[in-house]
Amino acid sequence: MQLIHAALRPLGPDAVLPPHLSELILSAARADERVEHVVTHVHARPHPVIGVFLLADTLSEAEARAEALCRRVLKTQASLAGWELVSATVPLVAPFYERLLSSSDHGGQIRPRPFPST
Repeated sequence: MQLIHAALRPLGPDAVLPPHLSELILSAARADERVEHVVTHVHARPHPVIGVFLLADTLSEAEARAEALCRRVLKTQASLAGWELVSATVPLVAPFYERLLSSSDHGGQIRPRPFPST
């Protein structure tokens, strides 16, 4: 199973995402898209994010299908007329771990420090 993050950008300051966005997207998925689950993170920055969990043989296939699904929903649902798709990609976890390391008391080291007596 792959997780694809689809980021949305409002086209205007008054754009509001519908509260049932996850269900809306899941119900629009076709069987051949093999979507298993959809979650939304409406307060994510810099843009709200839709997490699309789907079955695919490759990451590029998963990204393409999630993008097609999101574009179709944005085009056909009047409640999403004020939004556009920014990206549909696999989320990177490296920045998360780099942030953890930089905030630790180890000064960014990920290996044990030498013994003080040596």
